[in-house]
Amino acid sequence: MLKKNVTIYDIAREAGVSPATVSRILTGATAVRTEKRDRVMALIEKYNYHPNALARALTETQSHLIGLLVADSDNPYYTSVFAACENEAFRRGYAILMMNSHSRPGFETAMLTKLRELRPDAMIICGGRVDLEQPDEEFNQLLSSARETTRVVVGSQSPMPGIPGVAVDHQSSVDLAVRYLAGLGHRDIGFVYTGTPYYGTQLRLKRFREALSQLGLPFREEWLIHVPDYGISSGLVGVERLMQLPQRPTALLGMNDMVSAGILQGLLGQGLRVPWDISLLGFDDTFVTGITTPQLTSVSYDYQLFASMLLDAALRPDALEALPQNQLVPVFMTERASCAPPAPSPGRP
Repeated sequence: MLKKNVTIYDIAREAGVSPATVSRILTGATAVRTEKRDRVMALIEKYNYHPNALARALTETQSHLIGLLVADSDNPYYTSVFAACENEAFRRGYAILMMNSHSRPGFETAMLTKLRELRPDAMIICGGRVDLEQPDEEFNQLLSSARETTRVVVGSQSPMPGIPGVAVDHQSSVDLAVRYLAGLGHRDIGFVYTGTPYYGTQLRLKRFREALSQLGLPFREEWLIHVPDYGISSGLVGVERLMQLPQRPTALLGMNDMVSAGILQGLLGQGLRVPWDISLLGFDDTFVTGITTPQLTSVSYDYQLFASMLLDAALRPDALEALPQNQLVPVFMTERASCAPPAPSPGRP
């Protein structure tokens, strides 16, 4: 049998005070006589009473709850963002409620609507339709409506005035990766990518071509290998397509750590050695990089800084005036064992 939840009315009745007095003692809103305060606090301790947060939010101006809507909770990038946001929110006296849209527009609309009903102090949206290169007007109307009552922040480029954006610096990520591989001596670099409808992918592809050109490295269309999604199985698909090419690059970029892990599995299955036969570099630097053999070199972000920037945009009263509409999260390289100078080959200059 579940015990009956003690309410503020039970505490008030036993203490011989009004529910409003108990509320004032809990919030510290106004002074209450010591005798009453001691009586109420003794009962709170006796019953281990905790106020109902949702009920309290109906009468207070703040819920101390932040909604986080992510595109795919199975993707370790989003779980890394969530863990960092949860830690930062706790430090500031808030709780995070995460919802997963499963990268499905219908779910995304339903979850965003549900978040609004819960009346959080702010909503953060990471991934999904907010990342589209060509804006989804229906979704933007939903965002516009949501921001009328709730601060909305996106972990992406800002979709409209009044909604701050905090995004990974996709162009610097690719530039850093290409220059790192070129510094090891690689001239032939391929890119296994996905997500062509999304602005981040378009920025990465554009910068990939530019970086190769600036370094005087060859660009070959067949070394741009498109795969279906962001999962491990797509990395395997990428290797199947790679093996059909008459000439393979000496180094590969994987769209994220999951795709890179799949590429690694596929290369090893083909009898190729990483990094001696081919170097492999990923993006996001999630936990995946540490559980592969060899461990993956990856472009990384300071997730705690990312979370701090998101929560500043979400919670600072003056954020819309004091902070840029768009902010970029810096990137850096985390070197591990999946990259090395290219092996000498008689077929290469």
